[in-house]
Amino acid sequence: MFRAKTKDLRRTMSRRGLLLAGGSALLTGLLGTRLFQLQVAQNNRYQRLSDRNQFDVRIVAPTRGRLFDRKMRLLAGNAESFELYITPLYVDDLKQTLAALGQIVELTKRDIEAVLVAARKGPSFRDIIVRDDLSQRELARLAVRSPLFGGVSFGKSLRRIYPQGSLACHITGYVSPVTAREIERNQSLEKTPYLGTGKVGVEFAHEDSLRGLPGRERIEVNAKGQPIRVLRDIDAMSGKDLQLSIDIGVQLQAAEILRRGQLEPVELGSMSVQRALAKNNDLQAHIALGDDLVLRDAKDRLVPPESGAVVVMDIDSGEVISLVSAPMFDPNLFTGTLLTRDWRRLNSHPRTPLLNRATSGQYAPGSTFKMVVGLAAIEAGVISKNTQFNCSGDMELGNATFHCWRKGGHGMMNIISALEQSCDVFIYEVALKTGIRKIKDMAHRLGLGDVTGIGLPGEKQGIIPSHEWKLANQGRVWTPGETVVSSIGQGYVLATPLQLAVMTARLANGKQVTPRLVKSVGDAAPDFAPLDIDPYALAIIREGMFKVMNGGLGTARNYDLDKSLGGMAGKTGTVQVKRITKAQREEGIVNNIDRPWAERDHALFVAYAPVKRPRYAISVVVEHGGSGSSTAAPVARDILTKLMQKQG
Repeated sequence: MFRAKTKDLRRTMSRRGLLLAGGSALLTGLLGTRLFQLQVAQNNRYQRLSDRNQFDVRIVAPTRGRLFDRKMRLLAGNAESFELYITPLYVDDLKQTLAALGQIVELTKRDIEAVLVAARKGPSFRDIIVRDDLSQRELARLAVRSPLFGGVSFGKSLRRIYPQGSLACHITGYVSPVTAREIERNQSLEKTPYLGTGKVGVEFAHEDSLRGLPGRERIEVNAKGQPIRVLRDIDAMSGKDLQLSIDIGVQLQAAEILRRGQLEPVELGSMSVQRALAKNNDLQAHIALGDDLVLRDAKDRLVPPESGAVVVMDIDSGEVISLVSAPMFDPNLFTGTLLTRDWRRLNSHPRTPLLNRATSGQYAPGSTFKMVVGLAAIEAGVISKNTQFNCSGDMELGNATFHCWRKGGHGMMNIISALEQSCDVFIYEVALKTGIRKIKDMAHRLGLGDVTGIGLPGEKQGIIPSHEWKLANQGRVWTPGETVVSSIGQGYVLATPLQLAVMTARLANGKQVTPRLVKSVGDAAPDFAPLDIDPYALAIIREGMFKVMNGGLGTARNYDLDKSLGGMAGKTGTVQVKRITKAQREEGIVNNIDRPWAERDHALFVAYAPVKRPRYAISVVVEHGGSGSSTAAPVARDILTKLMQKQG
C-alpha cells in the first residue's frame, strides 16, 4: 500500500513538473517572441518613435521673391528679423512662462492673449510666434536666460519690407499674416501659418510664384524641448523675383504733381496753421496717416492733397510706366500685426486710401468719351470731316432740354471743332443719328467696358450701356434721351483711369494695345493686332485732339507740351457729380470752389505725346477737381514734361 501511494505521488509530481515546465517554456517562448517582435521585427517603428522624442521637425520658411521696377530698383524686399517662439508641449505652465518672458522682453496683453488662443486652438507640438520683431538687445537678454525656459526658442527670419513706402502701395500691394479663411481655402497654408500671404496688388496676383516652397529641418532637442543642434532635411526653395514695368522715378514725380495740383503747399509749423488743422476733420484724418503735405486753395483755406489717379503707358509695348492712386497708404503697416488704431484710420478715412483708383475707381469719362462717338459716327457714315451742325446752346428732344456747357452755344461746328471746343450739342446730334449700339461697339474696340487684363486684383469693368444692358439691369427700355446723355460720357457710362489710358493709346497707334505690369527678361515688344478702324477716321479724331491743345479756341490750349518735346494731343473732360436743376441753372451755377468738396465736378484729361511719333499715353483724374482744362491738363503736361526730359 505504501509503495502504491508513493508511485501515485510520483506520477502526480511528474505531471505537475511537466505542466510547470510546459508553462515555463510557453512563457519563455512568448517573452522571446515579444522581444523579437520589439527588437527586431518592429525595430524601425520604435526607432522612429524614439527619434520623435529626440528630434523636433520644423518648417523652414522660403525667401519670398522680390519686386523691382524697370531699372531694378527695389519695390518690395526682405529684411532680417528675430522671432521668439514657444512650444506648448514642453511648457509646464504657459501663462507663468509668458509672464516670466514679459520681464525680459516687451510683451503686450494682446501678444499674450494671441499666444494663449493659438495654444488652445492648435496642436501642442506646433511652435507659436510670440514676437516677430525682437531687437538685438532683447535677443541678447533672451540668449543669456534661455536655459531657464523650457519650450522657448528664438530664431532669425525674413520680414517683408517696402522701401518706397506708400509710393507704389497700390501696385505692389502688401503681405500680411495668413487668415483662417485662407487656410480653409488652401490647406497647405496650415503648415506655415506664420508666413504672410499677398493680400492685394502684385503680391496677391503672383502669390504662387513669389511665395516659394517651404523646406523642413530636424532639430535635436533635449527633454525641455530646447534645441541642441540642427539637422536639415529639405532646403526651402526661394520665390521668384519679378521685374515690373513701373519706373519709380516717374511714379514719384507723377504722385507729387497729382497731389499738389495747382494749389500752394503750406508749412505746418506756425500756430495759425495748427489752429486751423484742429478744426478740420478731413485734414486731421489725412495727417493721422503720416502725410504732412497740406495745401492752400484759392479761398485761402487749408485742404488735403488732391485725390485721384494717373496712368502713364508706353503705347508701343503696353507697359505701364506709372500708376498712381491718391491718397496712398504705407504697406509696411501690414507686414506684422496691424494695430487696431492704424486699421481704423485707414478704414474710416473719408477719401478711402485703400482703394486703387487707377484700376478700381469708376468715373464718368465726360467729354473724353466724345472721341468714341465721333469715330463711331465716321465709321457708320453718319458724318464726314466737313459735316456741320449748329450749336445754339441747347437741344430740344421731346419734353427735355439738353444744354451745352457754353451758354449761347458755339455756332456751326464740325467734328474737329467740336472736339477742339468740346461742344456738347454737336455730339448730341451725332449720337442720335449713330445710335447707342454702334457707340457701344466702338467703345469696346477702344478698351472701354472690359477689364484690361493688367493682372491686378479688383480691377473694375466699367459700364458701356445699351438697350440690352438697361433691360437686364433695370428692367426698362432704352430711351433716346439716354443716348444723348451717354454721348458726353455721363449717365450710365463709367470707366477706370486705366481704361482711359488704354483708349488713348489705341487712338494714337491704331492697334489693340493691352497694358502690362510685369516685365519678362528677353521679352520682345508685343505685336498688337490692328483695331480694324479706318485710318482716315482715326486721323480726323487725332486732328481734333491736336486742336484741343493747339487750336485758337482749344479747351487746353494753355497747357500744351513744349514744342521742343514734340507737343501733345489730348482731350479735356469735366464731369458733374451732382445734377444741376433748372432752377439752379436759372439762378446761376455755383462755382466749384464754393461747393462742398464732395459736390464739385471731377476733372479729367487724356493725351498722347509726342504728336508726330507717339510714345506715351496718359490719363488723369482729379476727384472733385473742377475743370478738366485748368486742373487735370496741367497735371498731365507737367508729368509728361518730366518724363520726356528724363528720356532725353
